[in-house]
Amino acid sequence: MTESQRLQEYAAADPVAAPGLAEDEFAAAATDHTVWSCVGNLTAVRSIRARVRDVLEQARPPGGPVPGEAVDDAELAASELATNALLHSRSGQIGGVMTLSIRIERGRVRVAVADQGEKSRDAGPDGELREADGDYGRGKLIIESCTTRSGEYRSDATHVAWFEIDLPEE
Repeated sequence: MTESQRLQEYAAADPVAAPGLAEDEFAAAATDHTVWSCVGNLTAVRSIRARVRDVLEQARPPGGPVPGEAVDDAELAASELATNALLHSRSGQIGGVMTLSIRIERGRVRVAVADQGEKSRDAGPDGELREADGDYGRGKLIIESCTTRSGEYRSDATHVAWFEIDLPEE
């Protein structure tokens, strides 16, 4: 099965039932909410960055458009979440899928990336063991520096990493 066939098969599923998204991700208070799934491969990070930028640039939440600085920060932080999902979860393996959730409310933007859970405590993207002194660990620092809040939660089958950026009140 090709990657596009796998994506079509997954995309046909109900996006609200996508794995790893909590019920409160679908709160009625949201002014705009987008859920999108993609195949977990090297083009996924670029696709997620583009999707975040497109959604936020087109959004018109109460209080005015999302400021360009918040769009840039959200794009960078989403890129880090997607990269971490590819490197550290089953989503980065053959047949893997990631789900992006974007919610825009008055005063904030919330982005979450759900992956298919941890593949192995010490395995890299190719299933090989990572060296303890490898070049890892800066993604969370980047996310913390350009977002207002961030966190993660897990279930047996999924991992969801999220962040929020507060928007200026106009």
